[in-house]
Amino acid sequence: RVQQLRADGISILLVEHDMKSVMRLCDRITVLNFGRVIAEGTPDEIGRHPEVIKAYLGQKRNSDA
Repeated sequence: RVQQLRADGISILLVEHDMKSVMRLCDRITVLNFGRVIAEGTPDEIGRHPEVIKAYLGQKRNSDA
């Protein structure tokens, strides 16, 4: 249903903690951590943002560690 609304050009305020869903469904994202905005941007920008990675996405482990 959300994808259909998006396809119809209807704006939606989505509050969600499942980052995979957020990244797939949203054109623009505002990320909060403990009530503070830590990032705003496109899914690509959010996926590369250091504070978002630390708070929500996790960091890839270094194979040498």
